This record gives sequence, C-alpha cells and structure tokens, in this order.
Amino acid sequence: MNISTTTIFPPTITGQAHGTNQSGAVGKAEASYAVLKFMESFCLISAACGMVGNGMVIWYLGFRIRRNHFTVYILNLAVADFGYLLCIAIETVQYLMQFNVGVQFGLFLFLDLFMYGTGLYLLTAISIERCLSVLCPIWCRTHRPKLLSGIISGLLWGLSLMLNMLGYILCTIRPSPKTCHVLLITIGTLDFLFCTPLMVLFSLTLFLRVKCSSQHIRTGRLFTIIMLTVLFFIIFAVPLSVLILFDFLGYKFLYSPEIGFVLSCVNSTLNPIVYFLVGSYRDRRIKFTLRLAFQRAFEDSADDKDERETRDTITMSS
Repeated sequence: MNISTTTIFPPTITGQAHGTNQSGAVGKAEASYAVLKFMESFCLISAACGMVGNGMVIWYLGFRIRRNHFTVYILNLAVADFGYLLCIAIETVQYLMQFNVGVQFGLFLFLDLFMYGTGLYLLTAISIERCLSVLCPIWCRTHRPKLLSGIISGLLWGLSLMLNMLGYILCTIRPSPKTCHVLLITIGTLDFLFCTPLMVLFSLTLFLRVKCSSQHIRTGRLFTIIMLTVLFFIIFAVPLSVLILFDFLGYKFLYSPEIGFVLSCVNSTLNPIVYFLVGSYRDRRIKFTLRLAFQRAFEDSADDKDERETRDTITMSS
C-alpha cells in the first residue's frame, strides 16, 4: 500500500474519491469534494485553536507553575499535542493551496504518527502510574524515584521516534512494500491492541477503586482530568488507530482515515479546555486567570496534599 494514502488529505485519496463517483452523477462527485473541503477547513481551525491552547499549557507548566511527577507527563503530552496539530495544520494548508509537495507528505505522516504515538504512550503511562499511586500510595510516595516521570517520558518519546523513523525509512526513503506493510501493522497493533487496552484497564481500575471503595479516598482535580482526558482520547483519538489499521489490512471505508485525523485533531484541542474547566470549576470569582486555573488543576490536587502529609509524618517520626 502506498504510504501517501494515509496522510490526512493526500491527492491520492481525492483522486480515489472522484474515481469512485465517476460512474455516478456529477453531483455526487461535487458532494464528495465539498465534504473533503469542509473536513480540511474544520481540521485547520481546530488545529489552530489547539496549538494556542497547548502552547499556553506548555508555557505555564514549563515556566510558571511548580511541577509534580504527574504534570511532567501532562507537559510532555501538551508538547506532543502541539507538534501533532502543527503537522496537521501544515499538511492541510499545503493541500488547500495545492502545493506539489511530493515526498513531504511521507515526512509529515511520519511526524503525525510520531506525535500521535507519543501522546498515546504518555497517556497510558499516566493512567498506569495514577492507578498505582492509589492502589499502593505509601510505596509510591516513599520509594518512587523523583526523576521517574522524566525518564519514562524520554523513553516513550524514544520508542515512538524509533518505530516511526523505521516506518519513514522503509516506506518512503527506501521503499520495501512487504516490510513497510508489516511494520505499519505492528505499529497499529501496538497502539490499538496493547496500549489502548492497558490505558482503559488501569483507568477503569482507578475509577472503580475510588468510587466503590468503602474508605474515603481524596482524589482532587487531577483524578477528574485523567478520567476526562482518557475518555476523550478513547472517543476521538482511538478511531485513528482503528481506521489506519483497517486500511493497512485492506478494509477501506469512505473518507478513511481522514475522519480519524479530524477526530484526533479535536482530541488534541480539547485537552487544554479540560484543564481550564476543571481548574476553574466552582470558582465564583469574576477575574479568573489561566495560571490560577492550571495551578488549581495540577498543583492543588489531593495527591500533592497527601505527599506533603506523608513527608511531615516521616519527618516527625524520624
């Protein structure tokens, strides 16, 4: 399969859409073209808004707010979302302007899937670690290495880079159809059949542990953020992995995987909105800044309070 067929709005997809309608009425071809143009415009607007939102998250978490081990993941997730939306925006503008980009579509596809995969791996790590912090709170607070979040984030960036760089080399620079096909199916399987079930399993375990426990567990706003982020990822971002995997396996659908890319744009755009709404929830002040909203969402969580109480207890006992 040609790698260019999996870009968001490649010329081959448009050609196939018009080709499938050649036997029908002319109005159907125009309708298909109009739908593609609408999807392009919507995705471009969504990407622009999402880059602004994720840029603010990067600024505040990177330079204005004290970070904890969970916000390190959130910061890396915002960087991945920003990079993903930037690549999608560039691709869409190039296609709208009808540039003859050639192999650049393969390069931007590599960058798209690189950022997308990194975001998926980071969100899986967030779900797992947050669940473990609730199931084994004392061990996590006393034995967890301080730099663990940064190390894991770096390893996940490296894993995604390695897999997608191999895909770019084997599918674009030095095409090897069979090897490319196997590798892309492997990446799709890793994303959809391994990481996604892990993320859902640990998130569901965390939710049931908090809501069904006889003991009162203080969750804070971070719990709400993780639950909503995972839920929106499953709704809006997972379809991209499913559609691409089906496309590689030979099951083609109308406007696939363009629909998956559009939905994933929406997911990356929603994350900063979730952070702000959760951070500003139930606050009656008229003037409520972004910094204060992010600070309440990430710093003033029950997890931070528990960590301070644990440190005080250890200090008093020693």
